[in-house]
Amino acid sequence: MTPTNRWLALMLLAGCTSTALAAQTGLREDNPQIFESEGFLNGHQDMAWRNSGMFEYKRQRYADAARYFRDAAYFGDKPSQAMLAMMLWNGDGIDADRAQAYAWIDLAAERGYESFVATREKFWAAMNEDERSKALEFGRGLYEKYGDEHANKRLEFEMERSKRQITGSRLGRPGTLVVNVRGPDGRRLRSVDGSLFYSAKYWKPENYRAWQDQRWDLPEGKVEVGPVQPAAEPE
Repeated sequence: MTPTNRWLALMLLAGCTSTALAAQTGLREDNPQIFESEGFLNGHQDMAWRNSGMFEYKRQRYADAARYFRDAAYFGDKPSQAMLAMMLWNGDGIDADRAQAYAWIDLAAERGYESFVATREKFWAAMNEDERSKALEFGRGLYEKYGDEHANKRLEFEMERSKRQITGSRLGRPGTLVVNVRGPDGRRLRSVDGSLFYSAKYWKPENYRAWQDQRWDLPEGKVEVGPVQPAAEPE
């Protein structure tokens, strides 16, 4: 993996854990169960599928990781779109295809995230004219299915549907909401602070996108793109 791809992949991997989410968003770090809960993830399919993709990627189960990243990309998840670009550029367990890799990183840069834009430009500079032509053609279809214009509507529908299904009970002083949530295994019931769980930045679509923008507009760093490198075989 080239320096650029290694750096960006590590940044993406580091930023996707529930603990990292808590640290970056000001959420109490003793409450990562909010992000891990079944109800929250049902309403945030972008995050749910990205978590599965990262889990498989770390274990070098690349074909499964790519499938989950594509599911997250369907709901407009830009980090997952960037990870697909990295995997396609390097051939991480899937056939290397620099044209498709460019199309995915271009899609990941749709919101102008600095790091994704910088990587997109380096990919473009590294490709030949035939690859560029194929990238533009492939990218048109990609935007029609995975672009924000369409993906945001899917995510908003899931957020609203899931929010209506989450149960809560009022305990303690009047006006205090405690939300009962189940963990990712769907079994263990937990109680969390409803004021945190129902924060507008997680459930109002425009606020949620703004929160994502703050999280993923990573500093550019040092960007170097070299030739496609074959992926190491899992042990």
